[in-house]
Amino acid sequence: MIRATSRLTGSLCREVRVGFAVNLVHSENRTPTELGCSYVAHRCPTTTIRNARKIYTGRILATVSTNVHDVESKDGFLKRFIKKMGWIDNSATRLRVSSCLLYESVVDHINYSQFFEYFNMPDTFNTWFLITELHVWMLLVRSMAEGDEKGAAGRFMRNCIVETMWNDVTTRAKQLTMDNPSAVRPQIQQLSEQFQAALISYDEGISYDDKALAAALWRRFLGGRCDDYEKLELLVGYVRKQVSMLDQLSRYDFAIKPAIKWAPLVESRQPT
Repeated sequence: MIRATSRLTGSLCREVRVGFAVNLVHSENRTPTELGCSYVAHRCPTTTIRNARKIYTGRILATVSTNVHDVESKDGFLKRFIKKMGWIDNSATRLRVSSCLLYESVVDHINYSQFFEYFNMPDTFNTWFLITELHVWMLLVRSMAEGDEKGAAGRFMRNCIVETMWNDVTTRAKQLTMDNPSAVRPQIQQLSEQFQAALISYDEGISYDDKALAAALWRRFLGGRCDDYEKLELLVGYVRKQVSMLDQLSRYDFAIKPAIKWAPLVESRQPT
């Protein structure tokens, strides 16, 4: 999987800047449910917020459209035969839904409170984004292992995951700044620039040794404010463990029927 990381950031940063700029311009006058997953022509399943009172840590619900089943029901005999024989469905619809489910696996199943408490991080929108960003980056690295060339499934999924993330981030930011909606655009643009820099830093870290990865995590995730090296060592081990888990997933379990089981930051101790 690491072979894909060196190719991840360059084209992604360019596509994120173009795609997100288009999406952000049009999103000002659109409802959250109208925001799309791929850049212009496609839309991802509707994402709604279930906990408006604590929107920065509240979990989101990504409702997978039943249109997927409608599409499958209209498949021809040959396509149904291929599925029955166990061959993988690489349709854009399936990959788009899988991308949204992969992002949902982060925001719905990562224990944000554990990160806040262990690293003494404030429970804010920015720290929520830092945690989300780290796990999304790991998904992007794994996606590119499915093909990084133009038109490949991995590149398509990478783009959809990024779009889904920005749609969710924009929605949450608007909920938090309802009294000052004009503040959303500059905030999101700043996060976008930081996200691009984080991808480069994390890519370089994972491509080398634990020292390089620790430096990247210390600078970006911990903001250069952590003096407890045991905690930093635990974070490095956590990232390595998650990357290994994703790398061991089959193409089917990642791209077709996502089955992501994120490990906890700190394993609970069993009573002796």
